[in-house]
Amino acid sequence: MTTLGSRIKMVRGKESQEKFAARLEISKGTLGFYERDENLPKSDVILKICALTGASLDWLLTGAESATRETAHDLAPCPTPARQAKQSAAAPQESRECSCPQCAELKKRLTTLEEERRDLYAENRNLWKKLCSLLEESARPRERPPLPLYDGESKSRRRRTFLVP
Repeated sequence: MTTLGSRIKMVRGKESQEKFAARLEISKGTLGFYERDENLPKSDVILKICALTGASLDWLLTGAESATRETAHDLAPCPTPARQAKQSAAAPQESRECSCPQCAELKKRLTTLEEERRDLYAENRNLWKKLCSLLEESARPRERPPLPLYDGESKSRRRRTFLVP
């Protein structure tokens, strides 16, 4: 499969475009545009496709197999927000968090990314502080050491001044 559209069509399998589009909460025509490579899906649609079919994000976007790719039948489909709302209305005492393997993996990745982001922000703040102090230091006038007077030891130390007519 060489294109994103062909991979979307492949993960849809024998399910009709209409049913698959309804599960993705998009129109059948929009799904058709994606499958014919006439339009590119937004990131939320790509994530829904991965969640519903079990396809890995790497494979869906690039076609490259990844070590973490799992087949669709190994994973329980993650409920869509509409289904979650129905489930939470039916059983309000239950937790609203999904416990499927895909969501657990995404939560783990998100936590890792948030930690990396915090570290990068802290490093960025430190670099800005260093930059500001360097700029302040470079803006301050510096005292130059006085020039040595000619004492006869070295002719190279003597400054010559020439008058320009």
